[in-house]
Amino acid sequence: MLKNNKPHIISINNAITRIKNGDIGLKEELIKKYKPYLLKVISSTVGRYIDSETSEEYSVGLMAFNEAIDKFDSDKNGNFISYCNIVINHRIIDHIRKNKRENKAIPFSYFEEKSEFEERYLVSDSHYQYEKIEIKEEIMIFENKLKEFGITLEDLVKKSPKHKDSRELYINIARIISENEELFNKMIKRKAIPISDLMKFVTVSRKTIERNRKYIIAVSLVLRSGLDEIKQYFRKTKKEGGKVNG
Repeated sequence: MLKNNKPHIISINNAITRIKNGDIGLKEELIKKYKPYLLKVISSTVGRYIDSETSEEYSVGLMAFNEAIDKFDSDKNGNFISYCNIVINHRIIDHIRKNKRENKAIPFSYFEEKSEFEERYLVSDSHYQYEKIEIKEEIMIFENKLKEFGITLEDLVKKSPKHKDSRELYINIARIISENEELFNKMIKRKAIPISDLMKFVTVSRKTIERNRKYIIAVSLVLRSGLDEIKQYFRKTKKEGGKVNG
């Protein structure tokens, strides 16, 4: 059985070996002993408190802990705790990404507050392998790019169109800008939508574009970025051929 004090790396590795050899009781003891550690790693990854009784993330983390036990190889992985950190972080991130893919709401309008946007996309600092997941870095780059246009995440929350038809219209306008090198480069250079040039491709009034410029600019930047998980929300609205009509 494991001692009450924190086990040495060698002892935990030996414990994993015994579990692999069929010591189910030791596995149950190990899971119970490392529950606080498991909660800490999961909470660090998702950036909020995790309840072991009701949290879906805890169930995912627990399965990841079992996976780490089953797949751990001391010759290849060395330190079980370091290896376990990697497995748990990856599984939690996969879970977060899956939930975002299944969420039908459009980014920006979905989040009621900037803090909620950050909780989902900026998650939290992880001291292990989460740095290799590029979502956080890319979102921070995106936020800095928005600042160049005088736009904040709070602006997107406030300015996001609430109606589906309006969203589709502005997303399609943004797509025209993002797919046209001349339009996009002018937008980047001027830090504003080149409305006069854009009017050749749309039949929407100038006032409509000006009124929704922050949202259109933000979506244009997303469509030309590496933010693939956000980008997917805008692909469904694409209309083939012709001008975009308001």
